[in-house]
Amino acid sequence: MSPGALQPEVLRRHLLALDEAVRHLRTLGGRPLELLKGDITMQWAVLHGLQMSAQNCLDIATHIAASAGVDVAEYRDAIGALAKLGVLPPEFASRFAAVAGFRNLLVHGYIGVDLSRVHRLLETGLDDFAEFARHVEALLARR
Repeated sequence: MSPGALQPEVLRRHLLALDEAVRHLRTLGGRPLELLKGDITMQWAVLHGLQMSAQNCLDIATHIAASAGVDVAEYRDAIGALAKLGVLPPEFASRFAAVAGFRNLLVHGYIGVDLSRVHRLLETGLDDFAEFARHVEALLARR
């Protein structure tokens, strides 16, 4: 694949959407799992926010990879490509690559969604989205 042009405005648009989704998700945290299980409106809000957060990260990753001429067959590969390109630290990319599978689970609803896992991500995993954004912002600052 031949490289295309990295479009900072595309990355910034996704970063803004990611920040907005994570900010909204943070307002839903700090509540017990039982509340999430019993409140369908809260479930929809949390699931939608997580899906949007994951999708924005994956759209950013595929854009950066494509601009570097790296063909990624699957979303998971796009996160790995960012490690190879020096955008993400390898250990972070290795951990964060699971966001691709989680996004697929949310979008396609494979055998239902484990609300315990969703709650754990809401309570302890949002910082990974923020860390991802910081690395992409550092890339933009270097350009």
